[in-house]
Amino acid sequence: MHSNGYFILYLFCVLLLVTGCQDFPKDPEKTLEQVSNGTLKVGYSENPPWVVKGPDGPTGIEPDLVKAFAKSINARVQWQNDSEQNLLEDLEKNELHLVIAGLTDDSPWKSKISFTRPFVEVEKKKHVMAVIMGENAFTVKLESFLNQQKSVIQNRVQP
Repeated sequence: MHSNGYFILYLFCVLLLVTGCQDFPKDPEKTLEQVSNGTLKVGYSENPPWVVKGPDGPTGIEPDLVKAFAKSINARVQWQNDSEQNLLEDLEKNELHLVIAGLTDDSPWKSKISFTRPFVEVEKKKHVMAVIMGENAFTVKLESFLNQQKSVIQNRVQP
């Protein structure tokens, strides 16, 4: 009788864990849900060859990755060009979903915003993209996409 009570308690705890993790990772602001089949707001600051400002929007390694990512989630990209400082402030205020600027993981901004895991390392610098802090489902989706592109990225950055 005593062990039966423990078994029921164990089942109850397992049930709580399973139902509690249904929508993991979470996006408190629902970023992934909003941008999928919608608009991905991306800030960019020129930093060749990562980001190059052009007459029809940015080009370069990171804009090409963002365009391919947007296509994978059926989103259109709305570009915003500005200084890195202004863009990261806009990202911190959730006015952008993503910032690209040839950023590396040693940025002083890492306490205010989040970065993807490094998607490539060049000359001992680990390159990242800036994302809204706490929007984990969006970040995981982007990181998964970047991981799938590793060989393409590596080919583009090799001298």
